[in-house]
Amino acid sequence: MAQFRYRAVNRAGKNLRGYIEAADQVAAAAELRKQGLFPTQLSPRAEAGLKRQINVRLLAGGRVKLQEFAPFCRQFATLIRAGVSVTQSLQVLAEQTENRLLKKALHAVEQDVRQGMSLQESFAKHENVFPEMFVHMVGAGEYAGQLETMLDRMANFFERQRVTSQKLVSALIYPSIVFLIAIAVSIFLLISVVPTFAATFAQQGVELPLPTRITLGISHFLVHQWYWALAGVIVIALAVIGAVSTQTGRLFWDTLKFRVPVFGKLYQKGVIARFARTFATLEASAVPILDQLELIRKIIGNRLFDKAVTEAQQNLRKGERLSVTLAKYPLLFPAMVTHMVAVGEETGELDGLMENLAGFYELEVVEFSSRLNALLEPLMILFLAVVVGLIILSIYLPMFTMINFAQ
Repeated sequence: MAQFRYRAVNRAGKNLRGYIEAADQVAAAAELRKQGLFPTQLSPRAEAGLKRQINVRLLAGGRVKLQEFAPFCRQFATLIRAGVSVTQSLQVLAEQTENRLLKKALHAVEQDVRQGMSLQESFAKHENVFPEMFVHMVGAGEYAGQLETMLDRMANFFERQRVTSQKLVSALIYPSIVFLIAIAVSIFLLISVVPTFAATFAQQGVELPLPTRITLGISHFLVHQWYWALAGVIVIALAVIGAVSTQTGRLFWDTLKFRVPVFGKLYQKGVIARFARTFATLEASAVPILDQLELIRKIIGNRLFDKAVTEAQQNLRKGERLSVTLAKYPLLFPAMVTHMVAVGEETGELDGLMENLAGFYELEVVEFSSRLNALLEPLMILFLAVVVGLIILSIYLPMFTMINFAQ
């Protein structure tokens, strides 16, 4: 079977473009006529689309951010639904966007479409701007004559992805900031305040308790041998980067993300939400399941998830169900997820069940993040107080001894 690109006219006189699979051009033309389409142009399709490497940077908020790309999809769908031609829509969208990369790409796509190239092929030429999933969905919309529907689905998809990603990031930002503040304040006290007291204690000849000796030792090290601390940090960072760059190290690191207490559970919910939302969107658009899994595998970007999905693809080719393979990875997929997938496979309603699953886990991410922030706020303040308080207490302990001795 080969794929052919076609231009055709339906019984209502509307011009349509898309792709069709057939043994040859004659069979493709016959199939189009069965569908009520009268081809005006039919040519073999160049290899593109799903074999291109997906641009993960966009989905992670790269050069074209989700808050810019989601409205682009929504506005594009609105213009097409209003009867505006594709080229005029692209021109309008290019003029109103403030992102230079997106503006340049849209102008180039407009020129390619004016010269007879399909939207899918035009978008696929700019893989640093338009992700492979978007390109593939546009192609499906062209083929089915439902471009505005596919664009609406992409807008919903990217909007929900953005909300989920923001919640995950916000849950990590606060504790990270407080931790860095605690480290910064501690270093400031150790290199600026503690040495002053050290000189006083040395003059008085007071016997220092163990906490004070430890604090003075750390202070002396940071003041006079800071370069060893810096070298140690650099060596550890390079070692971690080197380990993570290997396949084994990356797999270990990506597995560890799911095992971290509290945050691992949040990360798992975020991965499942993205998996289910992408799966539901692609399934509703009649994308073959093996192609769905290939796109999802690249979007998630986790080696453990990659291993599970690759195994699922291999087993699907052998006739095994998807739910059977997912059940082998309980760290990734809880029992509820595998049961929902199994029910969807049994009933043929996989897209609807995955849509419900995506909504459930997206809500879980929002609620879990809110509860986590509410819990972490007092805990991190307490952590900061304890760290700073221990340093101050270790300094004041000898002073109490000096006061008692003077009395």
